[in-house]
This record gives sequence, structure tokens and C-alpha cells, in this order.
Amino acid sequence: MHFKNFILSTTATTALVFTSLGFGSVASAEDKVATKKQIVNYILDMNPGLAKKELMEDINNIVVNEKKSELEILNQIQSELKVQEKSNKADYTTLGKNKGTKIIGSSKKGNVYYTNADTWGLNHGHVGMYYKNTQIVESVPKLGVRSISSSKRKVEKGAVVKSVKVSTKKKNAASDWGKGRIKKDGYSYNFATNRTTGHYGNKNCSKLIWSAFKLKAKIDIDKNGGLGVYPRDVRDSGYTKLVRTIK
Repeated sequence: MHFKNFILSTTATTALVFTSLGFGSVASAEDKVATKKQIVNYILDMNPGLAKKELMEDINNIVVNEKKSELEILNQIQSELKVQEKSNKADYTTLGKNKGTKIIGSSKKGNVYYTNADTWGLNHGHVGMYYKNTQIVESVPKLGVRSISSSKRKVEKGAVVKSVKVSTKKKNAASDWGKGRIKKDGYSYNFATNRTTGHYGNKNCSKLIWSAFKLKAKIDIDKNGGLGVYPRDVRDSGYTKLVRTIK
């Protein structure tokens, strides 16, 4: 019995010594570093083309502005991406630039469209906006913000055209702003934190639409907020109403 008590006492003392010397906190810190690395790698995997340096710079800015820890921000981004990942599995895709089998066709100025599309194999979807009945403004890899005729824009079966529930004046202002970015803004692969970056400069398709309506219609066309606005967030926004589905 005395020997057993000695062992228990020694174990407790050792644990106390390790804790008092900070070994427990060291292990905890190492765990946090490993967790951060794992989440960062996941975010980069889900945002092909996004440079780690760009991601971490954006995260550091968010940490300062929102007064949250780096790990809190990483966890938030990861949670948003998990939601997108579930949607990805429901919608299979092809390349996003112009590789669908259907022609989107004309629609009213200020309307938006969504089609399944991928970025290097991951289905983020794709959105664009009509700035004329027969002309679309959108942001695509390599080219950035561009114009394309609606008679040439190919989409996937099941693509949708939607109207935005604001006044005609506001829709026109938003689409005119988008048109004004043609050949001025390049493309960004950063979906993860694109709500926190500037309205001008490199942007992806959903950031283009989001910025246009945020600035000119004073609405948040992102369905669920967060740090990143994705194409399906625009498609599923409560501010949008179905015009037609491409069959």
C-alpha cells in the first residue's frame, strides 16, 4: 500500500512539476501550431491558385480589424469552406471559363447568372452580370474582369438567370460599375477572405458582383455573410429571384 501511494504521489508531483515549468503550455502551443498549419493547408487546397503569402496577409489584416485571434479567423474560414464543400458534392462541374454546352442567352440589364464551374477541379461555381441585354461582365482566371456576348457565353445545364430585388436605378448603377471594371481589374483566386479585400483591383467572379451591389445598391448579396462570398452565395441570396433555368 505504501509503495502504491508512493507511485501515485510521484506521478502527481511529476505532473505538477511539468505544469509549473510550462511543459504543458509548450505542448499546447505546439498543438495550436499544428492545427493552424492543417487549417491553412486545407484553405489553400480549397482555393487553388491562392498564394499562402496573400492568404496570411489578408488574415493578419482581419485579425487587426476584427480583434480576433489568428486561429479564430482560420476556424471561421474553414467552417465556411466546409459548407461550400458540401455544395460542391451536390453539383458536378466542368471548367468555368466558357466550357459548358448551353448558351446563356440575353436577359435584362442588372440580372445575374450562375453556372456550375470549377477552378482547377474544385466546384466553386461561377457568376456574371448583364450590363446590357446581350452583354455580360464577369471575372475569369487569367483574363480578369471582361465582357462577353450572351450569345457566346456557354454554361452548364441547370444554370440559372436571376433578377436582383432592388430598384431598376440601383441595378443599372451596379451593372454600370461592373462594366467600368472591364480590363481594369485582374483575377484573384482568393474566395476565402474576398469580402475583406478592396473593391478595386484583382477580384474573382463573386467578388465582382458582391462589390457592385454593395457599393451601388447598398445591399449585401451574400447569402450567409462571413469572410468569403462564393458564387453560390450570390445565387442563393434572398435578394435574388429566379428568372429562368437553362435546360
